Order: sequence, then C-alpha cells, then structure tokens
Amino acid sequence: MAPRPMARYHPRMRAQIADELTQLSAAEKRELGEALIASAEADAYAPALSEAQRAELRARLAHHRAHPEAPGVTLQELKARLLGTAA
Repeated sequence: MAPRPMARYHPRMRAQIADELTQLSAAEKRELGEALIASAEADAYAPALSEAQRAELRARLAHHRAHPEAPGVTLQELKARLLGTAA
C-alpha cells in the first residue's frame, strides 16, 4: 500500500497545511472534500501492478533513459495500433 500523502511532509509543514485548511471557506472545504473523495474512489478502483508489470516498466524506463534518442511511438500511433486503424 502506498504511503499516506501527509506522511511525506515534515511535522511543521503538516501543521501549516492544517492551519491553511481551517482558513478555507465552507464552499472551498466542500470542494476540497469532494475532490479528495473522488480521488480516493479512483484509487480504490485502480488495479495494482503485478511485480512482473513493475519489472517491465522499470526495464522500459531504464532503456529509455539509456537511449533517449531511440525512436518511440507517438500517442496517435499507439491509439491507431490499439484500435486497428491507420495512423
């Protein structure tokens, strides 16, 4: 499970964030709350990567970093391949 976002911040920074949150208007707090709930719901439905998938992603990233000049595939080309249409 991923670390909770607030755990990444220094205690003083957490206190500052908490102070800033208390200064939000009711509408801003509601908007923030709705955004947090939507984010949590999206995270809950996101499939976890298997270790094999993580290894593949690491290998691809390492290859890209070692060979940044190598031609890649554009998003348009990828969509065309996946949809079986011409790019």
